[in-house]
Amino acid sequence: MRIKVLPALALALLLLASCHGPELPPDTGAADTADTLDTADTAGETLSDTAPDTTPESTPDTVPSAPEPELTLTGDRVIVDGLRLAVWEAAGQKYIAQSALRRAFGRELEGDALTVKGMGYLPWPQLAESLDCPMLTDPQDGTVYLSPQGSYVIPEDRNAAVLMYHAVGEKPWGLVSLFVRPTELEEQIEYILDNGYDPIWFSDLAHIEDYDKPVILTFDDGYDNNYTQLYPILQKYHVKATIFVITGKVDKNRYLTREQIREMASSGLVSIESHTVTHPDLTTLSEDELAYEYAQSRLDIARMTGRIPTVVCYPSGENNDLARSVAAEYYKLGIRMTGGVWNTSSDPMRVNRFYVPRDLTLAQFRGKLNRLEA
Repeated sequence: MRIKVLPALALALLLLASCHGPELPPDTGAADTADTLDTADTAGETLSDTAPDTTPESTPDTVPSAPEPELTLTGDRVIVDGLRLAVWEAAGQKYIAQSALRRAFGRELEGDALTVKGMGYLPWPQLAESLDCPMLTDPQDGTVYLSPQGSYVIPEDRNAAVLMYHAVGEKPWGLVSLFVRPTELEEQIEYILDNGYDPIWFSDLAHIEDYDKPVILTFDDGYDNNYTQLYPILQKYHVKATIFVITGKVDKNRYLTREQIREMASSGLVSIESHTVTHPDLTTLSEDELAYEYAQSRLDIARMTGRIPTVVCYPSGENNDLARSVAAEYYKLGIRMTGGVWNTSSDPMRVNRFYVPRDLTLAQFRGKLNRLEA
């Protein structure tokens, strides 16, 4: 179907159709509270609830046109990689602009489109059902989260070094060995960069062949010093890292806040992944209890970042057959505490890591990474 518009009004519709919503607004509520609806577009103008009347005025020499269907902005929430996309409705069918989808997914998406002066709108939610990508629907408010990565496949028989950190700070307030000094971390990152290693995220494993010596920096628990101490170092060296967050600890004393998590997740340097809700010993839980820890933490992180986590780190490394099988229903990878170099042909729910404690010498650190090349 094609909607006819006047030239002046066509430009207005074109601008509205071509933009997706802004990044997620600050979340000021609890973990189970939805963000407030923000209908301002990226140019700072407010999107109207209905499209302008595009029916041409009749003249004595013309026959009045039949009423055209209205293009109406809905209140539906569709979030792709932290970006909210506007959802429109016409003649009882919902649509999302192809241009917004192309920017969000980084590729062209095809389908039978409603056309408005050359601008295409793909039908929703039929589009979501056809996409080969993780999708999560919030049972509270119906928000739909989509991952642009798709159901990525990790090539087999490739090696990666996964490094396990926790806190970063000069003065420990807890277990001393968990607090790597900022100077130690910088020295280690400089060694990584100077010796041809590639700091990546777990999602980058989909194209691991692009990296000669892939290294994944991981930080467990989600302490506030990951923002105050770690994050500036990542910015200084422009290095990627992964933080496994205990979602039940967010906004608590000495842990990250929602605002800090949201900022880092939007930086292009930090991937926020799951460390469960309460950090329990997973080997002591029932199947239903495991499902809660995995599913709720995944939803909590999606609500905070607009991104669906695909990796879970087992608290204290404790896992068994049941814990791993249930985890596989929600995540692509399960991360352990120790084990050395990880080969991608091994069990994806038993990913190995090297532990990096405080006072590890550079020679010892070098020895761990050298195993990647063995």
